[in-house]
Amino acid sequence: MKRAFTLIELLVVIAIIAILAAILFPVFAQAREKGRQTQCLSNLKQLGTAFASYSQDYDQRLPGAAPGDPQNYGPTRTDLPEWARGERTFTAQGHWVPAMWVLNWPYTDPATAPVFNGWLNVKGPEAGALFPYVKSAGIYVCPSDRRREKGLSYSMNHVMSFIFDSKVEFPADVPLLIDEQRTLNDGYFVAPPSDCPSVVHNRGAVLLFYDSHAKWYKVDQEGLRGGDCQNAFARNAITWCPYKPFPWYPYCR
Repeated sequence: MKRAFTLIELLVVIAIIAILAAILFPVFAQAREKGRQTQCLSNLKQLGTAFASYSQDYDQRLPGAAPGDPQNYGPTRTDLPEWARGERTFTAQGHWVPAMWVLNWPYTDPATAPVFNGWLNVKGPEAGALFPYVKSAGIYVCPSDRRREKGLSYSMNHVMSFIFDSKVEFPADVPLLIDEQRTLNDGYFVAPPSDCPSVVHNRGAVLLFYDSHAKWYKVDQEGLRGGDCQNAFARNAITWCPYKPFPWYPYCR
């Protein structure tokens, strides 16, 4: 006659399974996120190659970053570098993605704000200056982005808008794009503490640099949102400016 398991033995087995699950599930989740991180880095590298190709075709000059309100960026903006002012910044054209809001503005929470109809009508990044060099809308979206309907997870360093290659003294150190998926509202970012890379990849964020390489950075603190990111990265860990001293950004003076 076969002996049945006792209740205590069954409880022991269940407890062991629960312990193993508690150990393994975070490992599986971390591995899954690592795969998304790798894909996000690949997206940025492909965009970096597209920026380089665009620059070669346009006299070694980049397209513009894409503010949601381009009408406010022109020759009178002395708080911007001279190459970032001019006639082209008054229109939605000539920017890496269309210079318009991605989310309806104003809003209270980027996690729930509806996507701007104007952005959807032009098919988002497909109307940008960089798209002919990319030809794939999926590259503009990080696989970890919970709001893929935006069609855009990345934003461009505002001081690199329309910059000439000759102005960039730190090509391997100055970020060109950041993954800003959690707080993104246009294709334009002002360096921390104003706009923040999103910490979504294993306690880190990914950035594309001017020389087209992409890198993952571990942050000093988690859970930072909006403009509260001044302590996320060590101040000297990233050079947000193309050269120093740089009068338009206080941390580069």
